[in-house]
Amino acid sequence: MQTRVPVPVVLALLAVFPGRVAAQELTPTELVDAIVRDGPRAQAIRSAVEVTHREQLTRTAFPNPSVGYSREGAGFTEFLQVQQFLPLYGVRDALSQAGVAATAAAEAERDTQLWNLRADADELVARLKAAEARLGVTRSTVAQTEQLVGILRVREQEGEGSRFDRLRAEQELLEARQEAIDTVTGVVETRAALRAWLPPSVRFSSVGGELYRDGPVPAIEELVARAIAGRPELRVLARTAERADHEAEAARKARMPSPGLFGGLKRADRVDERVSGVLFGVTVSIPLFDNASRDVGRWQAEATRVAADRTSIAQAIEADVMRAAEVLGVRRQAFAAVGDDLSSGEELAGIAEIAYREGAIGILELLDAYRTTERARLRAIGVGLDARLAQIALQRAVGERPWP
Repeated sequence: MQTRVPVPVVLALLAVFPGRVAAQELTPTELVDAIVRDGPRAQAIRSAVEVTHREQLTRTAFPNPSVGYSREGAGFTEFLQVQQFLPLYGVRDALSQAGVAATAAAEAERDTQLWNLRADADELVARLKAAEARLGVTRSTVAQTEQLVGILRVREQEGEGSRFDRLRAEQELLEARQEAIDTVTGVVETRAALRAWLPPSVRFSSVGGELYRDGPVPAIEELVARAIAGRPELRVLARTAERADHEAEAARKARMPSPGLFGGLKRADRVDERVSGVLFGVTVSIPLFDNASRDVGRWQAEATRVAADRTSIAQAIEADVMRAAEVLGVRRQAFAAVGDDLSSGEELAGIAEIAYREGAIGILELLDAYRTTERARLRAIGVGLDARLAQIALQRAVGERPWP
């Protein structure tokens, strides 16, 4: 007689795989690429560059002309004039170059955020893959224990088994089902977090592929050099330094006297007639109170700050790469030893089943062997997840994938 699975367990297991007909199994690469290419967070990150570009374009726009009209009543006189300020001395050119550098800095910042998003998505997909693998192990344990309980019930009814063995196995089954429910909860929560990053059009039933695939890792010196050369954070600082130079140059040029031309028509009364004439003039701003020294000093200070930040961040990048590479080395060694640990656990369960059938051990020893085997499987999944997360951490530190 086979035990019935409680309704909450059935509902929880069904909740893990909604829409299986319409959805499909996707690999980690496919999921991560969809998030970085079309996900809502990725689109928001990319749109920030266009905002910066438009902001910089407004700074180089030519000043609009102004039109003025005035009329004097004490003796008729009226003026209609047009005024236009002329930004000379290369101010707009310096602002244009500063805008190019600011846009390039925004693009580098976009690359930084997208790379961090990719790393975050890699981590989340890896955790979901591990959670699904743990769910498979716990469901296998439930099925195995259910089968054992069914056998013990038949043996008890036939007078060949003890009530203690059956009751102890049923208690183990309850614990296994509870563990399966907890595992299902973890899968559902991780999948919900992943779907929040995916485009609405992407549907998936499960994560395919391997949790961790080992591969050769370049030497630390090479990884550090690649990180220093390619990390977008350093490109942000380089472009910001260029912008500071151009902004300071624009501020210096803006303190030069700025001319403004105005001209128009004038009408006035003269003795017994009303006459008209042409009005023309020039205005020049005098840098008396604001000579732009504050703006120049501000951008010079910004350049100094950027230089200091670049040195600090470069050192931090080197430390991150070295730390991540060392951690990955430790995780790779642990993953290499998983196979022997897992095979010994499987062998233990087989030996325990034979010994129990022959009466050499009791139900407690058999259930302990089952738990040991389950722990070995879960431990193998945990080791694989740790290795994959260490791999992702190194990729994040380097700023690129240092292996295929």
